[in-house]
Amino acid sequence: MPRGFHYGRTQLRQYTAQYKKLPAYELRTLLSLPLGNYRLVDDTSSTPIELKEEDNGIRFISLINSKLEIKLITCKRSVSTKLYLTCPYCKTKRQHLYRSGNEYACRSCLNLYYASQSERNQDRLARRIRKQRKAIWGNIDNINNLTESAQWFPKPKNKHWSKFEYDKALLLDLEKKYWMLAEIQINKLLSI
Repeated sequence: MPRGFHYGRTQLRQYTAQYKKLPAYELRTLLSLPLGNYRLVDDTSSTPIELKEEDNGIRFISLINSKLEIKLITCKRSVSTKLYLTCPYCKTKRQHLYRSGNEYACRSCLNLYYASQSERNQDRLARRIRKQRKAIWGNIDNINNLTESAQWFPKPKNKHWSKFEYDKALLLDLEKKYWMLAEIQINKLLSI
């Protein structure tokens, strides 16, 4: 696991950060390129692909080494045209595919998890507190230091007092919950 105390337990979950990601937005150029052979190049390797097109005009890439096909599907629901990749195994539209060996698959087919799915309540609260602090004060000194209470940070310029006091009260409530959880953990560590 990427974070936290694990006390020698073996890692059972695989995380998305451990795999190379193939984002759909990086393949937008394939929609306008002529059909033919190309290579998907990342930091460590390159994969030979063949760009093909179906009769209905939908383009797809065929991995030459494994004979898997990944369709390039565009969606025009919003103002811009969004590109999706279809997982070659479950045939669902995805924003990212992950590389496993010489093949690509979606997160659910590879049974991958996000690191935030393994966080404890205390870690989630810490992340939320830091996010709210940056929303109120921006990047000032000690903004990420949770031992410093938000009670002592000054009011930022161009912020109304009522809105500032409201945001600060919500933040102090989160910090109180965080320190209650931290106190339980500290007591467990010290009572060994």
